[in-house]
Amino acid sequence: MDIRSALIKTVYQAKQEFSPLKLLSPHLVDLPWNKPIYVFALGKAAYQMTEAVLAYAKQEQYIRIMGGLIITRYGNAKGTSSKFQIIESSHPIPDENSMRAGDAAIKFLQNLKEDDTLLVLLSGGGSSLMERPVGGVSLEDIADRTKELLNSGANIEELNTERKKLSAIKGGKLLSYIRPKTIFIYAMSDVPGDKPKYICSNPFLPDTEKADDTITTESFRRFDNLAAKRPTLHNKVIVYKIIADNRAFCNTLKSAALENIKTLQYDRIHLVSTDLTGEASKAGKEISNLAKFVNKQRGRGFSAFKTPCLLIFGGETSVTVRGHGIGGRCTELALSAVEGLSEVPNCVLMTYATDGQDGFCNAAGAIVDSNTKAALLEHDVSPDLFLEDNDSYTALKLVDSIIPSETTGLSVNDIVMMYIH
Repeated sequence: MDIRSALIKTVYQAKQEFSPLKLLSPHLVDLPWNKPIYVFALGKAAYQMTEAVLAYAKQEQYIRIMGGLIITRYGNAKGTSSKFQIIESSHPIPDENSMRAGDAAIKFLQNLKEDDTLLVLLSGGGSSLMERPVGGVSLEDIADRTKELLNSGANIEELNTERKKLSAIKGGKLLSYIRPKTIFIYAMSDVPGDKPKYICSNPFLPDTEKADDTITTESFRRFDNLAAKRPTLHNKVIVYKIIADNRAFCNTLKSAALENIKTLQYDRIHLVSTDLTGEASKAGKEISNLAKFVNKQRGRGFSAFKTPCLLIFGGETSVTVRGHGIGGRCTELALSAVEGLSEVPNCVLMTYATDGQDGFCNAAGAIVDSNTKAALLEHDVSPDLFLEDNDSYTALKLVDSIIPSETTGLSVNDIVMMYIH
């Protein structure tokens, strides 16, 4: 059995189970019937999430989608629509189209009526895709500060906290432009802990703990005359629900792996952590050290991980840029693991960004194994030297270890799967 192919097939099967339509359908039943609904979709999965809403509305004839605004990353919109304005802009550094998107968002929201229903669809990347700076701050200031934070290895919470300070529409500030009294917000979380205050830099909710606690309560009832209690904020009825996160995707991987890797039993598929953070290179070394530990425990009676086994990790690491190479979080983690994996026979590790784009390189992730170090050395590539130059993509591409970038319609952080036979 080709474990590399099985791991890739496992991810693709999990993505099918995690399609926007499957994720959204259980929640769209709460939408009001026979009332005008307008969609505001923001993020890397905005186009696919909107397609899912339209497919649902086609099945449910009483759901009236009147039109909307889609703001997404360059290349993620797969068509045009007479009912929807579509704006593509830059991620993770905002550009002029991000400013255009910010102006379009304000205009769109102000043109709605109070008795309209607003359906907001959020996914990762929204922080850079839509922007309007506060007074005294320019787009160039925000772009420079974003680059500085990214290059220093800042995590998503640190990055979005700073973004909110520089923006006139983040941190709940966009809420003041919304006229409709009824708002549904459905979000894919790309933030550890699923905190709404950091998802897309929180454009629609006041940036306070109290607001988070109020809005994320799941005890909402159908919005019709039978609703006994409606949570309100700023005289608006707001439903905020997280429809997908990294942990849920990792659990879906477990089921998919059982079908695709025939050597595995269910009790040998382990979700080790969904809190993978910090430097990607450090995380890669630590995960490969775990592989060496599992290998040493073979045949010693009690072992936490009996082989063959699959270890799954989720989260989002960061990269402190020291060199001038090409790479991303996933490729850097994979390259940093090859030294340790070379000491473990029959071990394969796969990294994957669920949005299909790993940093600034043309990769969704990478797949390496026990023999990757030897293959690199045959090309006169020193893994350590390439890591020092942050050139993980270049190194791994030489040995056909890169998983090409793609548009997935998802944004729930990164995953790592490590198979030990």
